[in-house]
Amino acid sequence: MSHDSPDRQAVQPTNVRWVVLALVAFAAASAYLTRYCISAANTTMQEDLGFDNSQMGGLMSSFMLGYFLFQIPGGWLGTRFGTRAAFVVIAICWSMCNVWTAAASLMGMLWASRFMLGVFQAGMTPLSAKIVKDWIPLSRRGMSSSIIGASMSLGSALTVLLTGWLLEQEFGWRSIFAAYSLVAIVWALVFAWFFRSTPRDHASVNEAELELIERSPGEDSSNDDQEQTESGWSLTMQMAGSLSLWGLCVQSFFRAAGYVFFATWFFAFLEYVYHIEQDQAGVLNSLPLIAVVAGSLSGGVLVDRLLKTTGSKWISRSGTAFVAMTVCGLLTMASAWTETATQLSVVIAIGAYFSGIGLPVAWAATIDVGGRHTAVAMGIMNMAGCLAGAIMPYVLGSWFDDIQESGGDWNHVIFLHAAFYFVCAVSWLMVNPNRRID
Repeated sequence: MSHDSPDRQAVQPTNVRWVVLALVAFAAASAYLTRYCISAANTTMQEDLGFDNSQMGGLMSSFMLGYFLFQIPGGWLGTRFGTRAAFVVIAICWSMCNVWTAAASLMGMLWASRFMLGVFQAGMTPLSAKIVKDWIPLSRRGMSSSIIGASMSLGSALTVLLTGWLLEQEFGWRSIFAAYSLVAIVWALVFAWFFRSTPRDHASVNEAELELIERSPGEDSSNDDQEQTESGWSLTMQMAGSLSLWGLCVQSFFRAAGYVFFATWFFAFLEYVYHIEQDQAGVLNSLPLIAVVAGSLSGGVLVDRLLKTTGSKWISRSGTAFVAMTVCGLLTMASAWTETATQLSVVIAIGAYFSGIGLPVAWAATIDVGGRHTAVAMGIMNMAGCLAGAIMPYVLGSWFDDIQESGGDWNHVIFLHAAFYFVCAVSWLMVNPNRRID
């Protein structure tokens, strides 16, 4: 539809952009149902299939391996075919992969199903970032990114809470996995009907909303189409030479290394160390994940407000993240001196709140640094986090076996994760959000 179409003329902007944001946020939450249902069902699957901690750790890592390898191709799909078509296809495909997991019993088939689940979910973050860039004004990208990030953590929290409760009600893990797969399929149908890859293509976007989106202060969108034709080698060299992008990747790796504990092994950690029931473990496991939600939403508000107040992207992005991740590391370390499972989870959750602040900051900074290459830059940044996600579940599973056999100190697991957050904080000093790749 033409930009100058009469039905776009209105004094007040329409609000299609916020409906689009809500759809993307729901997709993020629903993806985590299929991603982390295996974490809550960990010990149940071990009993059913005869696996040990190391094998389950490898199974969890298989998802992240696929997720890691296909971040950049996922971003490329959105650029090549449009975010509408790409998102619909990957959502349906990842749902079918989770059905495959529910039907499998042999390790090889389970590993392949989780790997392919990771392959198809890999495009979600870079596609979401491109949608934010295409649909949301610069002044609201911090909050918008925080809503998507919070939805991811909310999906994680609801997954472990709901799955733990369903398992205690004696629902089988296979039926739970299959039911979760339906959610993204329904979402994909709604998304395909409503969404368009750009605001210009959406019949319900009026002139005022289009002007608001496309004329953000300090934003130059005139060269976006060059992303289609620019030399791949030239782009590769620009990205390889960006210190800020390297810093974003380092923070992504260590922030993810800390977060993945809560999303994969914390449920089992609580069972092993404190010998509590699965429904209680689900509740306590959900606390840090919910705290990340709160932190993400707070961080989004903080990012936008600091940018408006100070006019400094560095303070809004890098300075905020440095302080937040340092506080998170200190609180995570302090949790080792608690005495009960509840105390441990509460202190860790307070730290996780500050970790959550780092999520919208990372999204906003990557969009700043990536410019017209946002989808690819986001894929690279998220790829670094995926590498941590691929390594840590297997490492933790093997370590858990060793601790159980040797009677080792479980607090060492906590100290390691505190160290991750400290390194993450320091890496933000490398990031200059004012220096774009292009």
